[in-house]
Amino acid sequence: MAGKDIIMATQEELRKLHIVRKAIEKGVTQQAAADILDLTNRQIHRIAARIRLEGDKGVIHRLR
Repeated sequence: MAGKDIIMATQEELRKLHIVRKAIEKGVTQQAAADILDLTNRQIHRIAARIRLEGDKGVIHRLR
């Protein structure tokens, strides 16, 4: 499994990843993603930027 990391994520983090990925791929707007996840548009923007930079682990809580 060279080049693959296993990440531990909660169900909520997996849901967040799925919705934000849809926003990144233009399947939904960032505002719609914010409404679905009950977050602000700015939070979605930050999470999307972290996912683009770090990959899927960008959505995982920082203290883990």
